[in-house]
Amino acid sequence: MFLSRLYFLILPVIVTVSSCCNNSSRAGIASESPYWGHFIAHAGGSIDGINYTNSLEALELSYSKGCKMFELDLVLTADGKIVASRGILNKTEAEFMAQRIAGKYTPMNMESINLWFENHPDAILVTDKFDDPERIYEEFLFVNRLIMELFTWEAIDKAIELGIKPMVTEKLFFGTSNIETVLKDKKIEYISMNYKRIFWNKKLLKKVKKAGVKNYVFNLELPIRNQPAEQYIWKHKMKFCYGIYANDLDILKPDSLNL
Repeated sequence: MFLSRLYFLILPVIVTVSSCCNNSSRAGIASESPYWGHFIAHAGGSIDGINYTNSLEALELSYSKGCKMFELDLVLTADGKIVASRGILNKTEAEFMAQRIAGKYTPMNMESINLWFENHPDAILVTDKFDDPERIYEEFLFVNRLIMELFTWEAIDKAIELGIKPMVTEKLFFGTSNIETVLKDKKIEYISMNYKRIFWNKKLLKKVKKAGVKNYVFNLELPIRNQPAEQYIWKHKMKFCYGIYANDLDILKPDSLNL
């Protein structure tokens, strides 16, 4: 396990250098927009107008649009294997992998997730739903490119111990006294919350952002004030957050960001 992990920790550096020198088209795809770090492809990103597929095709499409951070919902199958899926499963891993998502998209287990991130050495995995950093540490081979949204302080402390960057969920953020001090003491870099929080907690969120903590907001499926949600938050509310869990990654086009 140690040698395998060491190999995959070194591999991204080798591949990245090689890509910069020999494959400018791949190296440039995820760098077209200087704002890529503000957007996480929500459940892989939308594809054909469908959200939450957590599919191989969604990852590829979002990557082609310049995205570099990819959220996947990780859950356990009936036989205890990790797969990317929005809902609770009563299927085995084999059954899950044999069935196309929405009839046409490719499902992903840890083997295919590792392979995809091996082939995209500038991509970052952001996990949701899964509160076991030890299990992910053992099975995801690129911990240096991993952010885990976690739901207990015990899990967050374990992630920090393992060298995994934790993302504090809104329940912990708003349910913890002296949260600014806690974030500073634990050197937390990321938090996540429903976008509606930025209308209700402006003062605190501005202070947190000024301190360098990156707040990513979600639940942007429906328009806000007759505008696409991602565009509305980007244009009007970024003083209260750092980034967006985006379904529509077309927002990374310069004309969408009004550059």
